[in-house]
Amino acid sequence: MNRSILTILLVCCSVSITQAAEDILIADFEAKTYGDWKAAGEAFGPGPAKGTLAGQMNVSGFEGKGLANSYYKGDKATGTLTSPPFEIQRKYINFLIGGGAHPGKACINLLVDDKIVRTATGPNDRPGGSEALDWHSWDVSDLSGKTAHIQIVDQAKGGWGHINIDQIVQGDKKSAVEKVPESREMVFAKKYLNMPVKHGAAKRTMDILIDGKIVRQFVIELAEGEPDYWVWLNVSEFKGKTATLKLNASAGKSNGLEKIYQDDAIKDADTFYKEKNRQQFHFSSRRGWNNDSNGMVYYDGEYHL
Repeated sequence: MNRSILTILLVCCSVSITQAAEDILIADFEAKTYGDWKAAGEAFGPGPAKGTLAGQMNVSGFEGKGLANSYYKGDKATGTLTSPPFEIQRKYINFLIGGGAHPGKACINLLVDDKIVRTATGPNDRPGGSEALDWHSWDVSDLSGKTAHIQIVDQAKGGWGHINIDQIVQGDKKSAVEKVPESREMVFAKKYLNMPVKHGAAKRTMDILIDGKIVRQFVIELAEGEPDYWVWLNVSEFKGKTATLKLNASAGKSNGLEKIYQDDAIKDADTFYKEKNRQQFHFSSRRGWNNDSNGMVYYDGEYHL
């Protein structure tokens, strides 16, 4: 056989083998117990959670039926979950993560020689937020051949004092999509901004900037498709000014950002307080909800029903 042809065949075979390398599963938390993983403390319970735990907001974004969820006894519980040793054989370690942003206290760590060489936390660092899990990736190419452990830690108490983890795999491709802010400029000419909302959509921070300074900031479940309803923001005080609407942590072009429009009227205002399940006795906000279970309103030094 011609030597050049043989060389080409060998190179093609090598490329094919490299591309065909399958992901290596470290844990998917689909069993009833944690198996060879070592659990300490109470936070992670006797085995993987089957989604949302008692008293917890809806947990979404995990794969299959189970995940490691340290909200077993609420945010006060603490504990750790440690994997058996494994060899690092791929370029990336990918996993789904959610929960609180408490570095060193509620986090997932990669240990090599009992030292933390990689770490990550959930996204939530303030009240509100979302229990949705999202992909995170560690580049571990410099650790190839090393023996490692995964350690999931919950030593945090109080708000967002827990962590959610699922689908830990080794792979040659990065699962996490880099998220960067997306923005749109407009001149404020009307009284209101009308914005589409979808229940369960990713909660993202929206900044409104004028002359480079943030004049409004809020978290919104911006609808990328058909919205459940519309919310509004009064921007009349900025009339005539050029504003930048910046949507943080966007994974690509946002249809929701493009749907935001100006008007001198609040969209669907004629339907307020006519909804089928709207309470009639206690006060309720026109859109959204408030944290007061009694629905009381503070005015002029007194609370009113």
